[in-house]
Amino acid sequence: KHTLQHVRHPEVFALGDAGSSPNSKTGAAVRKQAPVVVQNLRDVRAGRTPTAHYDGYSSCPLTTARNRMLLAEFDYTMQPTPSIPFIDTTRERRDMWYLKRYGLPFLYWNLMLKGRA
Repeated sequence: KHTLQHVRHPEVFALGDAGSSPNSKTGAAVRKQAPVVVQNLRDVRAGRTPTAHYDGYSSCPLTTARNRMLLAEFDYTMQPTPSIPFIDTTRERRDMWYLKRYGLPFLYWNLMLKGRA
């Protein structure tokens, strides 16, 4: 679950919905998993043991009202792992709703799918 490497087939790595990692399958999780898979693939191809580590980070935007949302961010231990400094994302906020409505779709379609985020 930490290297995203198959337990019986060491040449196989998976992420997102295709992986069997015990975390929520979200775009935020894939965003953190992708660099781990890339580094570990490079390590294995070079004959090294995988060095990158995925901590199970996931983020679930939870809409609590028509214009309010909170961001539940956690890892494999279910501990809160906030990623936005100086903002308490565990409280419902209007700016978090704007993030979900406008920021996250932009991030997904324009940056993540193009490998820029």
